[in-house]
Amino acid sequence: MKRRDFMYLGAASGLSLALPKIALGQNTDTPILILIELNGGNDSHNTVLDLSQLSLYKKLRPRLGLEADERVQLDKNFALHRSLKGFVDPWQRGELALVHGLGYPNANKSHFRSIEIWDMASASDQYLSAGWLANVLPKLSSSSIDAMVFGRNSAAFTGGNTQHIQLKNLKSFFKKAKNIDAAGQGSDNSALSYLLALKQNVFDGKELMMQGLSRDIKLKSPFPKSALGRQLEDVAKVIRMQLQIPAFKVAIGSFDTHKGQKNKHRQLLQQLADGMLALRAELTASGHWPNVLMMTYSEFGRRAAENGSGGSDHGTAATHFLMGGRVKGGHYGEYPAFDNLQGRDVVFNLDFRSMYQSVVQQWWLQPSFELASGLESLDIIHRP
Repeated sequence: MKRRDFMYLGAASGLSLALPKIALGQNTDTPILILIELNGGNDSHNTVLDLSQLSLYKKLRPRLGLEADERVQLDKNFALHRSLKGFVDPWQRGELALVHGLGYPNANKSHFRSIEIWDMASASDQYLSAGWLANVLPKLSSSSIDAMVFGRNSAAFTGGNTQHIQLKNLKSFFKKAKNIDAAGQGSDNSALSYLLALKQNVFDGKELMMQGLSRDIKLKSPFPKSALGRQLEDVAKVIRMQLQIPAFKVAIGSFDTHKGQKNKHRQLLQQLADGMLALRAELTASGHWPNVLMMTYSEFGRRAAENGSGGSDHGTAATHFLMGGRVKGGHYGEYPAFDNLQGRDVVFNLDFRSMYQSVVQQWWLQPSFELASGLESLDIIHRP
């Protein structure tokens, strides 16, 4: 293996230097969280519609606003973009929660800074060195890998004790890792010692995955051929391998729809729905669905009013989805009011860290976990 290939694999793997905790075959049921990043800032107002504000919505969005045939009724007060019509079934079965008005004080509208805030669970003027899950997962995981990231942005897991792998897909990971063997003895040279330890961790991760592949997993459900669909198909394979990895992350984008939004947004939401529903179907058939939770997030929402280019500009508060076999389906938080704009932006009603904190406390049964004082607690997960 060429040195630059090894360095690429090491950098992409993101594995920490902690000793491996391989536990293949243990019959544990650590709940699994799948983060879905809506990269670019999803237009929440055209994703979930508050029908009680329909007249104001139409005034703010005379061209961009969804017509009756472009949306699907969820209940008497809310509708979804019609590309999400497949979400009606998990909604009716109580497996889908909509968390409204998520944001934070003094919102930053830079893509780079705001996604950092969401990944680190920081305040807008606070700079943290560890992701919001970086020191949570090692307490839960019995595997040598605490998290897997498919595609971009592993920041939620970095800076702490979490061992994670960041990869494009399973096929490319095995291709790059196949020639890496155990690192052997350490060294007094700190730089060489670091590389040897990194190599050992990549090797341990490869070994764990190879053991999983030996189980000859055959998926029961078809997945879409989109980039997100392929990522979620790989997630399904790893979950079916029973490797006890508690967290995964995928991403879809770009939702940065400043112009010509309608068609692009429709396509992205269709890919989101198709991918999430395919994973739900697969894990329902395999019996894993009660142990899996999917959660969307994004750096920000979009402004209430359309712009002059058939799109929407960077905004603040947004609605996000939680879907899983033990979700307490329903509405949480409060949809932002269109008659109470500040600087052309809606006002957030629920700190996004409340959703994060509630998930860790209830999904992973960590009642003492706290991201910030005074956060609202959401009763959003059924106990196993």
